[in-house]
Amino acid sequence: MYLNILLYIYSLCLSIFFGSSIFIGYIAAPYIFKTLKSRHEAGNMVGTLLGKFSILGYITQGVMIFAGYILYAKNDAVLSIFVLPLIILIILLFSENFISKKLNILKQQMGSIDETPQDDPKRKGFNSLHKWSIKLFLLNELLCLPLFYLILIK
Repeated sequence: MYLNILLYIYSLCLSIFFGSSIFIGYIAAPYIFKTLKSRHEAGNMVGTLLGKFSILGYITQGVMIFAGYILYAKNDAVLSIFVLPLIILIILLFSENFISKKLNILKQQMGSIDETPQDDPKRKGFNSLHKWSIKLFLLNELLCLPLFYLILIK
């Protein structure tokens, strides 16, 4: 009985994390950049939103790691049900504590990104880090897909 409850909690956390990432990445962020006048304002708003999403990710992935470990240990679930949320959490921590911090430092040094020329070294560094941030965000989304498969076949 408690394993079913753990599986339900695990599924709920996975759905919340995945759904939130899809909403932020494909609905909220594009709409914010399309609606606000300057890229600087939009970037600040999306950055704040992503900061809140990171907190949500830490909570959901922590619960999934805990529940996944118990499901693995007690229910002969595959190891991936525990390991993939751990990888997602590591990627979140890396992205938040290294890439986002460097992006914020570069933003402060540039002032407004709208007024910084494309060939400026700081802008180039910012653009490169931003691409890595997007790749890691997408990787986390892709790592959720096998987890849906694993919980649906159980």
